[in-house]
Amino acid sequence: MAQSTIAVMKDIIAGQSSPSTTFTYVPAETKKRKREAKLVSRPCHPGPFELRSEGVPDEQYADALHCMLRKCRRLVVVVGAGISVGAGIPDFRSSTGLFQTVKDDFKLKGSGQSMFDSSVYKDAATTSMFHSMVNTLHTLSQDAKVTKFHQMLSQLSTEKRLLRLYTQNVDCLEISLSGLETAVPLPGKAPWPKTIQLHGGLQKMVCAKCGWMAPFDPTVFQEDRIPECNECREWDSVREVVGKRTQGVGRLRPRIVLYNEFNPDGEAIGKVTSSDLKARPDGMLVVGTSLKVPGVRRIVKEMSAAVHAANGMVVWVNEIDPPAAKMFENCFDLILKGDCQDIPSILERWEKSKTRPKGAPSTKQKKFESAGDMVSSITSKTISENDRKITDVFKVKKKAVGRVNSVKLEK
Repeated sequence: MAQSTIAVMKDIIAGQSSPSTTFTYVPAETKKRKREAKLVSRPCHPGPFELRSEGVPDEQYADALHCMLRKCRRLVVVVGAGISVGAGIPDFRSSTGLFQTVKDDFKLKGSGQSMFDSSVYKDAATTSMFHSMVNTLHTLSQDAKVTKFHQMLSQLSTEKRLLRLYTQNVDCLEISLSGLETAVPLPGKAPWPKTIQLHGGLQKMVCAKCGWMAPFDPTVFQEDRIPECNECREWDSVREVVGKRTQGVGRLRPRIVLYNEFNPDGEAIGKVTSSDLKARPDGMLVVGTSLKVPGVRRIVKEMSAAVHAANGMVVWVNEIDPPAAKMFENCFDLILKGDCQDIPSILERWEKSKTRPKGAPSTKQKKFESAGDMVSSITSKTISENDRKITDVFKVKKKAVGRVNSVKLEK
């Protein structure tokens, strides 16, 4: 009886049978456990869904987003300038972004994107405008404070859920947080840092000739003057003393990657992405980027294929829709439109809405209680039937005895 009771409770808790089923006890060590998909919760359709800054989040996307961020172990995040808007740093392509403000401030005929092109050093006027813009952006970055979304990324790294953070931002807000450190220059072999700066950063200036680096100093980038490299100058002085011809002095520039120029970390970035693809990432967030840069588009496309192969989910978060390019068809499983800074509070509100009141039984306790009630009902039914049979026997005997006594009295 004890063994059958255990079997009843085990099968009821597992939800594999009903009370009318014949139960057979199977030892736990002989059961074969199937490997379940980590992301058991998925939206019925990708959306788009609007992010809500207040109230209970929409269950259609909140459960899937919460499930991914709390269960993924190899999460890849690709971010753009949109995540720093909340810190007071403008993005690039919006109506109030850098491209538009630069165009208005410097009265450019074309797009403000020309100020981020390698051709800025070919003309004294554009060099002066570029230095002014870079110094302004550096000041904004230094005064900015990390946002809630930045802190959430740091927490994901601390919890060992973040495989890699690929950032297009040059403000360096991400690398100021614990768990999101980077290396400049990027090493050519593993171990690689948690954060990969795809376009460099304003924390360093570099010599275009010898590669010497130092912390960025805005005071040396004034007007159209391109500062000389101290390292090159000293080396040339030494060569002159020993009677060798000079090799020339290099020029300093911010260590950021401009349009139409070689990325010094390009080869190392390729090795990192190859390694991450082999690691089978199980989730990806694409946040605050319009995916206009070809290299970043390729990373997102290849990573999304790897995530889907691992039964993971790819999430798009932005004020705008994802690109309509054919290469991104069926790429995003969830599209969230709104401010990414609302995501941490959405997760918090969702968890509170699902938290059971203090003292209320948990799901596991409810299963045990229902199993106990089921066993009790089965046992009580069995006892009742036995009692009924015994009662019937006594009734027959009583009737027989009564008849015998009546016969004796008549005699």
